[in-house]
Amino acid sequence: MVYKKTVEKGYMILFLPEKFLYLTEEKKIEYKGITLKTEYLIHLINEMVEKYYFRKDDTLDNEIKFNLSSLILRINYTHRYNYYMNYLIDNDFIVLVSDYHVGTKTRTYRLDRDCLVHMRRVRITDRTLIKKNSREFLKKTYLSLNNSPIPLGIREKVVNDLYDIKLDYDSALNYIDNLKKLKQIPFYKYWKNYISLENLKNERIFFKFDEYGRLHTNFTVLKREIRKMFLSIDGEILSEIDLSNSQPLFLGVLMKKEMTISEIIKPEITRYLELVSNGLIYEELINKCDVEGRDEAKLMMYKVLFGQNGDSKKYNKMFYSVFPTVYKFIKDYKRSKNDYKTLSHALQNLESEFIFNKVINHLMETNPEIKLFTVHDSICFPLKYKKIVTNIFDYYKRKLLD
Repeated sequence: MVYKKTVEKGYMILFLPEKFLYLTEEKKIEYKGITLKTEYLIHLINEMVEKYYFRKDDTLDNEIKFNLSSLILRINYTHRYNYYMNYLIDNDFIVLVSDYHVGTKTRTYRLDRDCLVHMRRVRITDRTLIKKNSREFLKKTYLSLNNSPIPLGIREKVVNDLYDIKLDYDSALNYIDNLKKLKQIPFYKYWKNYISLENLKNERIFFKFDEYGRLHTNFTVLKREIRKMFLSIDGEILSEIDLSNSQPLFLGVLMKKEMTISEIIKPEITRYLELVSNGLIYEELINKCDVEGRDEAKLMMYKVLFGQNGDSKKYNKMFYSVFPTVYKFIKDYKRSKNDYKTLSHALQNLESEFIFNKVINHLMETNPEIKLFTVHDSICFPLKYKKIVTNIFDYYKRKLLD
């Protein structure tokens, strides 16, 4: 069965950890002398569960910490939003990691992952929350109230197209259930796919533009096989085009921006740029280092790029033995910014510039009829447009390291 978008329902289906099922028994509860709406708490819990699964890195098993905008919290949960947040802290759903600092950062939280082991689907009927989850409200709020570097016109186009994607829910669910039965999918990957499928079935489109140029949606977390086999646009099956070794490639782009010509022409650097340009960096690491296959080579590369680069760590030592100058650039770049995360943010910005400001902007100008969605460094679109999209994609790819 293919689920199509319908008129607004009078309810929402949300995910709730079993330990909080008592919230479904009452409409309101008292907390520190304030009356809280239980459906607001349920909605807030669900939002954090989705944020956890939709932002969790599949390559590096990092603890997910996330920021929540006080402005968005106020819009969704009124001026008493701090009481709702504090209730969840006091009841061991979240932990406050770092506090708000004026003009620099919002509060940072971490989820208690034990709450995610057993969850149930529950129904809420609060009309205010339903209205705030409508297409029109979400577009108005989340397109403008963020500091994404993606131009607003492009953001509007990609969000509009999300609502034209159709899902074969029954087949997709059967697919991931079989993977689970055969123990071919990790627990958290099953849940991130399952939650996304349920949201799509119930017409809850999720989208979030982050400050580094990425767009996170229901579709970015789906397994590639689901996107390929069970999604369609205007009745057409989808094609997907992406960049091989994209993060190592954008490291090459960054090096060309930051290095002098005399540094760029060194044999090691030209070799690295040649490999990433042809999508062969992981094969090089397999051949030169003691790693087993592409998955471990990719893990090694990600540890070097996005970790803290302790020189005694196995993967750092391996990478240094093959690309000492590249490794030094990575370390020096992080040190100069006083934060090891700045390199990943810089690479994501370069990825965003390529995907949105180059490829999608070109498609909007020349072929506005093509509906599409992004999965970070890839673009999904109806198969009949494969030649058009591929030609434009490859044109800008060739220019990346010119």
